[in-house]
This record gives sequence, structure tokens and C-alpha cells, in this order.
Amino acid sequence: MPDTIQPEASQTQTQETVPLARVLLGIVRHPLGLLRGWNWKAAMFSAMVRATIFLLTNLHAGFVHALRAMLVELAFSSVAAGIAGSVTQRLRNTVPVAATAVVVWLGIPLAMMTLQLTVHHINGTAHVRTAVIASFIFAAFATGFNWFSMRNGVFVTGEGRSFARDLLLVPRMIAQFVAAPARMFLRRT
Repeated sequence: MPDTIQPEASQTQTQETVPLARVLLGIVRHPLGLLRGWNWKAAMFSAMVRATIFLLTNLHAGFVHALRAMLVELAFSSVAAGIAGSVTQRLRNTVPVAATAVVVWLGIPLAMMTLQLTVHHINGTAHVRTAVIASFIFAAFATGFNWFSMRNGVFVTGEGRSFARDLLLVPRMIAQFVAAPARMFLRRT
């Protein structure tokens, strides 16, 4: 592949690590900072996938209900996924990595699911339970994938990298993400 679409060297090797507690405390103390760091790349990608999940899981309630559920999710996830992406980007260089993984794989998706359930309940989404479960599973993997990608310099905002470049790297990032558990297992044995 041309050098223009190579992922950056591992961010964990090139940037200083930061204690997880310090980053989480900073987020709690200054939550509005997440809006300034809103990750539009994560928002755009996630909103498209999540809106499709809500459309498909609500089609048997009728097209109008499915379309409404899709539009509600599109609006919700455009904001929520951008904020979750902002949190994930802030966590990309935190240690300990295992504790960060718990926050990324469970904490962020649980927070999003709670808000999502509330928003869809208020808007009367017909089959919200199935859609939220599917969305949680997607969120857990997507947040984990975003974290992995951001640690490798992909889907990072505010550093002059184009979204088109990131999209070109998605197949490589997916392959590396899927292979990561096997590589980790082989290193430990």
C-alpha cells in the first residue's frame, strides 16, 4: 500500500502513556470538554450503522414506525457516538491497558445503552429491546475497534488526518483487530 494510507506507528510506542484514573477524573471534572473534542468520525460511522439496525429491527412494526426509530437513532447516535468517540480518543494512551479495556468494552457501551433506551422509550420505539441489545453488542465491538484503531492513529480527530484515509485503512484495521487476540495468545505461550 502507498505510504499515504499507512497507519501511524503504534501510539502506545510513540506517545506518553497517561494513568486511566487521571483521564477519567478530567472527564468527570470537565464533561463539556467532550463536546469540544466531539469525534465526528466516530459519530458519522456509528450513526449510519446504528440507524440501520433500528430500521431493520422495527420493520415488522410498519415502515413509518421503523423510519421514526431510524431517525431517532440517527439523531441520538450522531451526538452520543461522537461523545463516546471523544472519550475513547482520550483513553487511547491510558494505563493500565486492562482497566482501560473494561471501560472501553463495557463502561462506554453501557452508558450509551442507558441513554439510548431512555431516548427510544420517550419516543415510543416499538421494538426497542431487540434494537438496544443489538446496538449494545455493536457498541461494545465498535468502541473496542475504535480504541484499537485510535491507538494506531486511525479515526483520531484534530490531528489533520482525513476521514477518507481512515476509511481506506478500515480493512487493515479490521484484520489486525481480529488477529490481535491470537497474536496476544501466541506471545504469552
